[in-house]
Amino acid sequence: MAVNGYRLAVGEVARLSDDALANRWLSAQLLQDAPAGHRRLDWIAARVLLAMLLNNGALPKLERTAQGKPYHPALPEFNISNSGSSVAVLIGVGEVGCDIEQVRPRARFMAIARHSFAADLCDWLESLPEVEHIPQFWRLWTAHEAVLKQRAGTVWQMDQLHLPLQTLCPPDRFLHHVTVEDRLIACCGEQPFPDDFAAEWVIL
Repeated sequence: MAVNGYRLAVGEVARLSDDALANRWLSAQLLQDAPAGHRRLDWIAARVLLAMLLNNGALPKLERTAQGKPYHPALPEFNISNSGSSVAVLIGVGEVGCDIEQVRPRARFMAIARHSFAADLCDWLESLPEVEHIPQFWRLWTAHEAVLKQRAGTVWQMDQLHLPLQTLCPPDRFLHHVTVEDRLIACCGEQPFPDDFAAEWVIL
């Protein structure tokens, strides 16, 4: 059940992007907007997952904000994140942002952190035991991405956020991390998340 309007779904692109699901959950008008090439399956999977989470029939043609964020005036606020073979969809009241990443080794992670995060966050990350470096790097990364997406910003603005270590979000926003197997999802919104907030749809 949604608390503060939040709902989260996570799925595998391969399971969500087949033609039968696309024709069942996406309107013909929306399908006309599907891109060609390598982005097509990710695009379809994300919108099928959104439609399944809403469970209100075929998803209509979506509009875009000036920043390029998809929306529809008759639907709740939502945000989509793709990473590798996975996709996540967050719904909420008010603007929301989410980011999904597979927790995996990352070459030169500390150099990336120094380029992307505030100095105090980097110093904290570097001070941790080695076994915690990669999990906490991805925790910081997903938090920054989710906050940026909630604001309709871009990854190029990440180094401007200066997020506090205690909350990893601005003082007027709320952040929550959800783990699904080896995937980490950061969720950002205008209302607090319940402590036990989790994905209600997991299609892996």
